[in-house]
Amino acid sequence: MRNKTVRAKAEGVEYPTLKGKTVRQVRFSNDEEFCAIVIEFDDNDNTLVSFRLKANIALSMEPELSITKGGNIINWKILKARPVVRRARRVLHAAP
Repeated sequence: MRNKTVRAKAEGVEYPTLKGKTVRQVRFSNDEEFCAIVIEFDDNDNTLVSFRLKANIALSMEPELSITKGGNIINWKILKARPVVRRARRVLHAAP
């Protein structure tokens, strides 16, 4: 079976092959080698489906500047950011 990356989308994903099957047991495995959800179905051919999970962490940063009075925020605004510009150092050469 080929690995497929599923991106989070509003519509999600479906697996038509599994439609109508009755679930016998769901297991979650989390060890050093992998994380997986295994679904065991209640049928004659002992069907198992496993989803190996791989986490990607994404951070979103929206810093706010707040002004407080008496412990209550009375004003705030989102801080604007800009990339750091590194300036080249000037090298002064001595005259011969």
